[in-house]
Amino acid sequence: MKNLTLRQRLLVLTLLPSALITTLLVLYFAISGISTLENQLRAKGLATVRYLAPISEYGIIAGQMDSVYGLVQAAMQEPGVKAAIIVNPKGRTLAVSGRVSLSAETIRQRLSAPAQVGEGDTWIAFGAPVVRSQSDSDPLFDIAGLDENPQETIGHVFIELDKEELQVRQQELVLQGFIAVLCGLGLMGVLAIAMADHLARPLQRLAGAVRNMSAGRFDTRVHASSSGELRVLEDGFNEMASHIEEAHQSLQARIEEATAQLVFQARHDALTGLVNRREFELRLDKALAAVHAGGDEFSVLYIDLDRFKAVNDACGHIAGDELLRQIALLFQGRLREEDTLARLGGDEFGIMLANCSLAKARQVAQDICALSAEYRFVWQDKIFAIGASIGLAPVTRNVRDVHEIFALSDAACLQAKESGRNRVCEMAPAAPTDRRRDRGNWASRLASALSEGRLIVEAIPVRPLQPGVPHGPMAEISARLNEAGQAPIALSALIDAAERYDMATVFDHHFLETAIRSLTRAQGQQFKMQCMVPLSRAAITSPKTGDFIAGNLSAAGIRGEGLCLMFPEEVGTHHTSLLIEFSRRMRELGCQIALTEFGGGVASFTQLRTLQPAYVRLSQSLTRDISDGLSSTALLRAILEITAEQQIFSIAEDVDDTPALEHLRKLGIAYALGKAVGPREPFEAWFEGAVMRGMRA
Repeated sequence: MKNLTLRQRLLVLTLLPSALITTLLVLYFAISGISTLENQLRAKGLATVRYLAPISEYGIIAGQMDSVYGLVQAAMQEPGVKAAIIVNPKGRTLAVSGRVSLSAETIRQRLSAPAQVGEGDTWIAFGAPVVRSQSDSDPLFDIAGLDENPQETIGHVFIELDKEELQVRQQELVLQGFIAVLCGLGLMGVLAIAMADHLARPLQRLAGAVRNMSAGRFDTRVHASSSGELRVLEDGFNEMASHIEEAHQSLQARIEEATAQLVFQARHDALTGLVNRREFELRLDKALAAVHAGGDEFSVLYIDLDRFKAVNDACGHIAGDELLRQIALLFQGRLREEDTLARLGGDEFGIMLANCSLAKARQVAQDICALSAEYRFVWQDKIFAIGASIGLAPVTRNVRDVHEIFALSDAACLQAKESGRNRVCEMAPAAPTDRRRDRGNWASRLASALSEGRLIVEAIPVRPLQPGVPHGPMAEISARLNEAGQAPIALSALIDAAERYDMATVFDHHFLETAIRSLTRAQGQQFKMQCMVPLSRAAITSPKTGDFIAGNLSAAGIRGEGLCLMFPEEVGTHHTSLLIEFSRRMRELGCQIALTEFGGGVASFTQLRTLQPAYVRLSQSLTRDISDGLSSTALLRAILEITAEQQIFSIAEDVDDTPALEHLRKLGIAYALGKAVGPREPFEAWFEGAVMRGMRA
């Protein structure tokens, strides 16, 4: 319609709905008429066999074949009947007339009531059982015997009706409908032309005025000479034109205000108003660069509230949200203007103490710990003591990147938790000489752990939540290190240490070999599965990783279907070009890509286009605190819409209870993992169980 005139467009807009409605109405009545004819034919067939069955009883019982044959001959006299058959209980023909189309199997079937038994292009058949009467006595006085003496089927009658007359009448209905459509369209065309001519002129004037307004001539007006709705439209346009200049002037200011609000929301936590993890990492990265350039060193506090879960369990998420807001205000009151307080997710906070000596940082940490211990949260009739475990990490020139800052402060916070909570623990970065010494220590520990089988590779089951997503066994690979006399070391701590001492390749290769070996076994058993393998930052930025994966897949004789490579979304902000090339090569091998900790900021959506991942594992800051009415839920919905539009599946992690799992399902998240889905278990045990379940299915 691009090159059509206004008059022609009005004709089209007028004719199309009318033609559609007329066509639909005619089709409706034609189809209804056809259906009625078919129903009449079926009713006739059922009525015929209902009539023929009881009058055939005597002839069958008495063995009077002449009488039976006379009945089928009489039935053939009915209009439209092409064949009639009467058979005994075993399906042997007693009398037949006409050209029979029913198969022998159909004739031998036993019927409990009159019914349609077959249909072809030109015929339709009905059958009914011939039953012996209950008693020779008057049935009105033999009611009790009905339950004791069930009716005996002594034969069947079948009638075949010719559909030729039905088809002729149906064709007549269709032809009549077609003629009615043509007549209706002709009449509507005449009316549409008259209406288009009447409407075209004033609308053309309005169109010219709109073009003038779009060209910036805001003093444009139209001559209001029409009547009815067109006059209202002309007056409305003139009134609108008088206000459009004012609206134009204020529009830019509103856009700037909305842009500023979006930028604020992307950098701040919706619940507390503090900066979020993404913004906190950017500020840490900027401050660390200044330290390496010779600037002042600073310190970072990692804070985890001690008894936050008790508040949530006892009073619900609304109380928990209010507690987080109050705690944010409490911490902010102890800090300077140049310090940065951030909510990292859930009940975890981070503080960057700029231009702060280590001694002062210790004092600030102790003060915040004391404030937390003395604070009492009151909700309705309940009072809660909270407390906080704080990890302190001084940032010196020995710290290489933001990831190491988080590793140090998180490890210190964990130590504070394990030491009894509500205290401050410190974790300083290792000096270069200490790194070389620790590197040798870690190398020997990892080598012996691998050779002695103490590095336990585990599977974390992943469950689909939506019916339309790919189903099948899926698990994320994890691990823990068992050492004598010590608690098991989790994968996150192992990778932190390995990356710190440039040894992450040991884990990457071990996990990749485990996954490819399992995929090879699964393919040999005609069994499909999905292994999600976490990769270190070093693996992603090294071209040797791609060579290693390609070589192992080639040696195994398989493609990469079923192998999904995972890495944090924030890695892309520092190694964009390397990641794009790595992702492209992996997709050529058949592998898939998954981004973890997704949802930190605007950069996330850019990576969806450049890296083209198959999965995104959502940041816990998006899924941990969701509840009805929270703005975090709105942000999560927006992310889910964007990923769904690009056919990317979302994954929620650490889902520990069934209500949260159900809430995530309702939001539309594709997959989940956590205690509510299934416990982690040794990878080999999970694989064998998945194979057995697949064989049973």
